[in-house]
Amino acid sequence: MRAREFLLETEADTKKKLGRAFNHLEDLVFFHGSAGTMEALDHIREIASEAGGKTVRMKWDGNPQIYWGRQQKNGPLILAGHNGWSRGAATDNPEDLYDFILNKSGSPKTQEELTARKQFAQQFAKLYPLFDRATPKDFVGFVYADGLFLTRPAADNAGVYTFCPNPKSQTCYHVLANSTLGKRIANSQVMVVGHAYFPEFGMDDSSQKPLDDFNMFNSTKELIVQGPVYNSAPVTIDDSAITGVEAYLNKHSQSIDSFLQGTSGLGDLKNILYTYVNQTAKAKQLDKLSVNQFFNWLKTSKVSTNKQAKIQELTVQHQNALNAIFSLVVQIMNVKDSMIDQIENGAKGEIWDTHGEGRVRYADDKKKFGNVKLVPRKRWTPL
Repeated sequence: MRAREFLLETEADTKKKLGRAFNHLEDLVFFHGSAGTMEALDHIREIASEAGGKTVRMKWDGNPQIYWGRQQKNGPLILAGHNGWSRGAATDNPEDLYDFILNKSGSPKTQEELTARKQFAQQFAKLYPLFDRATPKDFVGFVYADGLFLTRPAADNAGVYTFCPNPKSQTCYHVLANSTLGKRIANSQVMVVGHAYFPEFGMDDSSQKPLDDFNMFNSTKELIVQGPVYNSAPVTIDDSAITGVEAYLNKHSQSIDSFLQGTSGLGDLKNILYTYVNQTAKAKQLDKLSVNQFFNWLKTSKVSTNKQAKIQELTVQHQNALNAIFSLVVQIMNVKDSMIDQIENGAKGEIWDTHGEGRVRYADDKKKFGNVKLVPRKRWTPL
């Protein structure tokens, strides 16, 4: 592929849905080819610097997702969950919020599911007055957060509050009851962790702008809006590990970029690779990531036989490209895991996690391919 052709294809990638609002650092390899791989290495180099290491945030595994704010000064509070946000349901009172969750966000298939839906609708609607009181009347825009607890937990015998908000993972958060935050929890009803700001309701998650200061929403004792927790531990990476990846990339970049360009009728090639790597991670088989395993996986996947044949043809046409892609994914993942270990072994803050989901980093203006996450995929998977 000519350089200009790959550039145009790369620019088109940024406009299409590839992955999520935060992509795994190593997934930039097959999403964006050689340019994505270099950007992943840029992230690594920056994180390994004194200033760059402090730009890494804890990745929260909270539940449910909560969006709230006002469309205009002195306007009514709008509060929504993930479904309401994504479907444009700008509910501005508890009754409409309850009605949307119960009757307009999917159809429960069993009586048990209906009962659970009613309970959740009631619980979520009760959040409305808490967030309304805590949100300044002159605040305009919307905030995105994850629930940490919607019912205050009790401290254990060791004097620690523990809450595990996502039933689909083993991630839990801990706070000493005698700490400043712990004393706030003792008087609270609900705790969430804030992430980002949106100027308009219902915007795509990729449009979020990171927020550092959520103090404006902490004017009441009932609601705690936790701010981001940044890394403070030094992160060191042997530069030879990075230059080794660069040397390998330079040797295979042309074949990788040509392979990822795909062929007619195979416009979802990158998402097929993404699905394969994700499912391999969930199966805890990342140590087996390879061309052979990929084609074995293809045989049992939902990918059509016609597309499987096209991928085979591409592999023959661009020899060693697919092997090089998986090798780069593993190389970057290994460096990333080393960084995660150093960060997690640093000093604990007021709130800390166990079985954590990793860390995130918002992309600066120099990055082309969006925000990234540093998840220890070899040991962390959702239930």
